[in-house]
Amino acid sequence: MFSGITIASMLICGLLCIIIPIGAMIIYKKKNKDVRISSFFIGGAVFFLFALVLEQIMHYFMLPIVSGSTVTYVIYGVLAAGVFEETGRFAAFKTVMKKRNNPGDAVMYGLGHGGIEAVILAGVLLLSYAATAIMTNQMGLEAMVSVSSGGNAETAELVRTQLETMASVGLGTILVNVPERIIAMTFHTAMSVMVFESARVKGKGYLYPVCILFHAVLDVAPALYQRQAIPMPAVYFPMILITAAAVYFAVKSYRRTKAVCAEEETA
Repeated sequence: MFSGITIASMLICGLLCIIIPIGAMIIYKKKNKDVRISSFFIGGAVFFLFALVLEQIMHYFMLPIVSGSTVTYVIYGVLAAGVFEETGRFAAFKTVMKKRNNPGDAVMYGLGHGGIEAVILAGVLLLSYAATAIMTNQMGLEAMVSVSSGGNAETAELVRTQLETMASVGLGTILVNVPERIIAMTFHTAMSVMVFESARVKGKGYLYPVCILFHAVLDVAPALYQRQAIPMPAVYFPMILITAAAVYFAVKSYRRTKAVCAEEETA
């Protein structure tokens, strides 16, 4: 049912979505000895708490209300993502990371935030799909459906539909996970640097709400795609453009914060 190329692509892309964040963390740490590796894990933990727990609780109550309209769905979805994730960053920099004066720790935090997202939402997911595909090929579709459904007719139909949908996924849809996660990691790192300045430097508090809006704008195209309002290729150009702008402002933010921290240390 699943081609060898499809399974191989799932395995390779899944592994890359796990290896790339870990590799980025190791390389950045080697090049920046004064950066704490714990910042990476704090970023991952905060993403998990704010995006995968707290935000999902809110979605449970709100999505049934807003799903009737594409406009309300998109507005709610992008603002929820921006508020929860950027608030998580700001809270982390104001609490567990409040004594860290090096903006390099914000970079490491961002790699952790975007990294755990890549691992959970792409890496683990693709590897589980590959395992399911291999089992389906070995057992056969009907046997796989029977085992997975436990003999329940409604569940069996749902499982069959899910497997058929998985089998119909194009190679491009699988392969695009890797560059998509790299773009997302880059964006999260840029936002982390800017929110760090917001939390750390006096007079820069406005950057926190700015980052919420930045994040919301980034998510507009993916949200429209989820509603089937635009095709997948139309998602990536605005994502790349917005991420490039975020990196531009983050570089300036990093330099400003670095200079302020250096002045404080010599004072």
